[in-house]
Amino acid sequence: MEIKNNVASLREKAGLSVYELSKRCGFVSGSRVLSNYVTRAEQGHSVKVDTALLIYIELKKAGLCENFEDVFWLE
Repeated sequence: MEIKNNVASLREKAGLSVYELSKRCGFVSGSRVLSNYVTRAEQGHSVKVDTALLIYIELKKAGLCENFEDVFWLE
């Protein structure tokens, strides 16, 4: 089984940059925002459950989805 996601299209629909979504998710190390978590998810790499949940929560807050499966799903 492979994990698929809709992160890039939802993020673009919201008009958010990778950096902005990363910042909203709290992907910060020291004072630097780590945008590679979002980028790696968008590229189809596997992501940790906590990372996926944070991305989902921020996209839901932006009104782009209702369910976790709207963002991430198994295929």
